[in-house]
Amino acid sequence: MNRRETLFAIAGALSAPLAIPSTSFAQTLDKSKIVRFLVGFPAGGSVDVVARLVAEQFRTDPGVNAIVENVSGAGGRIAIERAKVSTPDGTTILVTPAAMMTLYPLIFSKLSYDPVKDFIPVSPLCTLEFALVVTSAVPDSVKTLADLVEWYKANPSKAAYGHGGSGSPMHFIGALLGQHAKLDLTQVPYRGAPPLVQDALSGQVAVAITTVTDLLPHIKAGKLRPIAVSSKERSKFLPDVPTFVEQGATSIVSEDWFGMFVPAGTPTPIVEQLNAAVNKALKAPTVLERLNQLAYVPAGGSSADFAKRLKADIEKWAPVVKSTGFKIEE
Repeated sequence: MNRRETLFAIAGALSAPLAIPSTSFAQTLDKSKIVRFLVGFPAGGSVDVVARLVAEQFRTDPGVNAIVENVSGAGGRIAIERAKVSTPDGTTILVTPAAMMTLYPLIFSKLSYDPVKDFIPVSPLCTLEFALVVTSAVPDSVKTLADLVEWYKANPSKAAYGHGGSGSPMHFIGALLGQHAKLDLTQVPYRGAPPLVQDALSGQVAVAITTVTDLLPHIKAGKLRPIAVSSKERSKFLPDVPTFVEQGATSIVSEDWFGMFVPAGTPTPIVEQLNAAVNKALKAPTVLERLNQLAYVPAGGSSADFAKRLKADIEKWAPVVKSTGFKIEE
């Protein structure tokens, strides 16, 4: 597999920004300036859609000219690098999936940013759940996680799972499943969810792990059979599907998130202003309706709580990644 293929779903080092006292900047957003939401993926993708929903609300409160700027490339890292060295005045905001901040520091041998030191978490925007499904390649009798483990053991040549990209949360959820089942599962990486789902629907892959969002229409149509969801509690979008934890796999708890960050050095009052604006935006009826359509759960909360979550997620994934030996050398 080449390096490009390992950048899931969805390429150096920059010097650290100079330490500049925050008192040299305005303590509130300058509404005469454009506020740019940097998204490391193409327009029309899931992160882009959420960023545009929030940017639209920012035009009303705090009343700024908010635009989304897609800076695609390197699995989202180019946007992060640009955000890192931007002026810390609240006018450049990074919107990114969790993995770029929680998994990339663990899987890349070299990384040009430190998610904890180089950024201030503003707020999570939404959370996404993962699901494991079986396809027509698996007998109808397989309905639970225990059933699946027994099927794997009876069919060792088929003990594999497809996922949306090496180094992704789905990759490591599968690794945790292998540890739980005490099986050496073969992981089959795809370049994103669309080709994975396509092969799942045709039965080319027996087991698939990706977001509930990617799977929900096909589950409702009866084309894919859900076995477990990765959230702490059952998904409101799949209320009849038990969690991994309910089925004895207590180590498999994972929810992805899209979050908003600003560069280190951004004055606290501006961070608080942005946080308040995000929390208000996530209560807007149009935002709630669209997130529900996408099978995303609105998040929000304080900057401090988001910072704790970021650190906790990194600590949670570190031993899992280490156990797999997976690394991207650059």
